[in-house]
Amino acid sequence: MDIVLIIIGMLLLVFSIIDWRVKAIPSIFLTSILFMVAILYPANLWFGIMSFIMAYMLYEADFFGGVADIKIMTLVGLMISSINWLFLYIGLVMVFGMVWKIVIRWRMKNEKETAFVPIFLFVYLALIWLGGII
Repeated sequence: MDIVLIIIGMLLLVFSIIDWRVKAIPSIFLTSILFMVAILYPANLWFGIMSFIMAYMLYEADFFGGVADIKIMTLVGLMISSINWLFLYIGLVMVFGMVWKIVIRWRMKNEKETAFVPIFLFVYLALIWLGGII
């Protein structure tokens, strides 16, 4: 397994914990990681752009609530290996995101914001397991 995959997975775990507790992730960390992954995987730039467009549309539709979610969805999209995996990635984010939001709102009735980064961590791990992340 590539060391970059392990590092990104560990960072997503840390960001998930921060998002769960604080509901904010420092943008400077996400932006720098995003640029490093874009430099490491230049052949996948198209998938990153498509992930960004989809993330922005989901953000505008109030599916998730922060710029950090857009950056993380773009980050994982930069690591996708083909268009089929990109469609699976977007589908998994939407399906698991809906289930996550329903469960969180059902369990915590007064929560207005939902920590969404754990969904990206789960989808990232699922795509590694299935072979969609290079």
